[in-house]
Amino acid sequence: MTTPLVQLTFALQSLDDPMSAAMSHTMEYENLSVQANALHAITLQCDLPDAVHEGDVISLSATHPSARGAQYFTENIITQADLERGYVNLTLNKIAHSQCFVMQLMLHGKYATLKNSLQFDMNIDAFEGGYNAPLINIEQSKPQGLRRYFAGVGSTFLSLF
Repeated sequence: MTTPLVQLTFALQSLDDPMSAAMSHTMEYENLSVQANALHAITLQCDLPDAVHEGDVISLSATHPSARGAQYFTENIITQADLERGYVNLTLNKIAHSQCFVMQLMLHGKYATLKNSLQFDMNIDAFEGGYNAPLINIEQSKPQGLRRYFAGVGSTFLSLF
């Protein structure tokens, strides 16, 4: 299994550490970009913070800047294996278009309380032409009005006898 190229963390950088402050300055202008794979999905690896517990929910949503609702969404319930490993992989599926998204990473605790959140911009590049939903051929039903009418009249006529 290949490891994701993008690793996310909830940890804030320290302003006291001069190296960390320099990194935050350069990262402010860095454009985060991810290429979807042949399955039209992207996988991001998220380091778990210290405050996470088994049963907490970590979610990732991707929203177009001019939209209200998320176009892509995934969530993962934290297990003991995740805690021991120290990270979870979050996968967004069916990537249809190449565009820039506002990503929101959230950690919810017991009773859906928000424990931590992170927001950042990411450019997602779709694989080749992007995901196209398979066409489902739905047969058009034939009008049954006249047939239903005669069946109703026939059953009424038979009920008289």
